[in-house]
Amino acid sequence: MKKKLLFALALAILNAGWSFAQADFAAMPKNTLTVDIGPIIAGGFMGGFGIMIGEVGLQSSGFGIAAQYERQVLERMSIAGRFAYLGYGLKIVTEAEDIRAEAGTDIASFSIEGHTRYFPFKGTFFLDGMLGYANMSISILGQGIASDIDGRRERISISLKASRSYIKMGAKLGWRIDFGNPGGFVFEPSFGYYGGFGLGKTLGLQLAESSRRENDVENINVSDFDTMFAVFEDMFFIGGPRLSLAFGWRF
Repeated sequence: MKKKLLFALALAILNAGWSFAQADFAAMPKNTLTVDIGPIIAGGFMGGFGIMIGEVGLQSSGFGIAAQYERQVLERMSIAGRFAYLGYGLKIVTEAEDIRAEAGTDIASFSIEGHTRYFPFKGTFFLDGMLGYANMSISILGQGIASDIDGRRERISISLKASRSYIKMGAKLGWRIDFGNPGGFVFEPSFGYYGGFGLGKTLGLQLAESSRRENDVENINVSDFDTMFAVFEDMFFIGGPRLSLAFGWRF
């Protein structure tokens, strides 16, 4: 008889706990929309300067933005979709007695990401895993007027374009902070690390082929291009450390 009473009591406690958890989850806001200013800070850090080095002037610009929709599917787990963009531009102008040239480089990337978040303590702290698709493109356009050894003026121009797709993945940890009761205005700081691998030809190889095809430029050292763009890919536009400062609304 005692065993039956203990068993019934255990079932009652288990059922009450389950019912409470279900009611708690039912009352929880399920949707969160956020805008991340982390890419804006990164874009501002990369751009926004202008300097003169001798007869060469450099001016840069940068901009980034990201937005995310999150859906709470379990008390401890949510899924999210995120779109992010980061762009950078550099303009170079040089003017001397025998040459005047102007060139611009624009690098841009966008990504579409799927996120799974786990809340181990059913509170603000979360672990985030990401898998997504990204694209990085570069455009180099320039023109100028130069004098040859006979003093004749000659117009020169260059046009190079390339783009590459990537599979990206990563992880981060963060906090979803509600102000007051769950729901309403929310702030989400998080940090982590992303990586990825490219699909198809490298950007350096594509630029070399574009040079030969459009501008009849031979003997392009592809390794120089690839080394430079590998840094851009791994540390800024596709992968690298990630700091997110997201603001939004939970409902």
